[in-house]
Amino acid sequence: MKMTLGVAQDHQAWALQHQQQSQELIKVYEKEALDFKKKAPSLLKGKGCSPQSNTSCSRQQEPKQPAETNQANSDGIVYIFVSFSMPKESLKTLAVEARKHNNVLVIRGLIENSFLKTAMLLKDLGESVVLDPLLFREYNVVVVPTFIKAAQTGYKKISGNITLAYALEKFKEGTE
Repeated sequence: MKMTLGVAQDHQAWALQHQQQSQELIKVYEKEALDFKKKAPSLLKGKGCSPQSNTSCSRQQEPKQPAETNQANSDGIVYIFVSFSMPKESLKTLAVEARKHNNVLVIRGLIENSFLKTAMLLKDLGESVVLDPLLFREYNVVVVPTFIKAAQTGYKKISGNITLAYALEKFKEGTE
């Protein structure tokens, strides 16, 4: 197929226009990333690991077990497996409950493979999460939310659109 000079010029103009738009977008994203990088220490203070921290991320992400922790949670850790595809209000509710009961929210991956987009959503959410696709595989989590109570003797699992309090009660009863 032969391309006429007019069609070739149209394609060239289109390519140049998109190249300029792409370069402008790259500048915007670079500026946003730099702005975020400058603000990140204050935004994420106390929210997981940071490059400046001397503590390993995995150690820092594990919840402490204070004396006042819910009795149903005292003999193990509770992971709450979530996804950014869940409604934001559901995520927020689970995040607040997780913090209250000293549990851990776990996600499988990033939003559109972007740390920046993921960090911005976490900033809006106001909570931290653990990014660990291997935990999803280890506990065979295929739906979210899924609640796992892990202990040295094994684990208990319950899935569905339920509250953390309900899951903890079922774990305590042994009826998960």
